[in-house]
Amino acid sequence: MKTEKLLDRLSNLISGDAGKKKAEIEGLEKVLKKLKRRQRKLEAELESASGDKAKRLKKEIKIIKAQRKKGAARLAELVGDKD
Repeated sequence: MKTEKLLDRLSNLISGDAGKKKAEIEGLEKVLKKLKRRQRKLEAELESASGDKAKRLKKEIKIIKAQRKKGAARLAELVGDKD
């Protein structure tokens, strides 16, 4: 799955009042796992990259890290609200 699509799904889950809490938590966990795998793949690719490609990969990794951080915060918020 492309990074843009994952980021779109993540932003929908983060900002949404879209459905039940349990489904939102499960969906968020799934997207976060995919983003983590994508980040690791890009970091491995970055080791052998140079020039413009390395620059692009660093930027994409930075974006994914920021989105994962937002997603983790939202997940913590949802799990904390189970009371």
